[in-house]
Amino acid sequence: MTAKVLDPRRLNKQVLECDWILHAGPDSRVRNHPIYKMYKDNLEFVEYYRKCMSSFRSKWYGDANAYSDKALSILPDFLRNADWYFDNFKKRLYTKDPEFYKQFESYGTSEHNYYYVNGEWLEY
Repeated sequence: MTAKVLDPRRLNKQVLECDWILHAGPDSRVRNHPIYKMYKDNLEFVEYYRKCMSSFRSKWYGDANAYSDKALSILPDFLRNADWYFDNFKKRLYTKDPEFYKQFESYGTSEHNYYYVNGEWLEY
């Protein structure tokens, strides 16, 4: 569902962020970023999520669906039943581009990003 709603710029950014997570070397500064800390123990999920986003970006929807199904089958526990987290994403998208993300207007706006780090949700 994420791939279907993102504008091209943010879809591409999702692919790039996955690449950063997947290819962060031992001395990489990426390892200090909360998004890396959030997913470092779920790299297989990140790989399938990346493949889904990349396939959708390339309009290979059949591949995107297969990768999406695989990603959902190994969804990290912290993302299960995290509707508030996804609702905040909708707020962030609407905040960044109210015209493109008009469908999320009812969620309001937010300047907050949340990451699951060391077993707890933290606001950045």
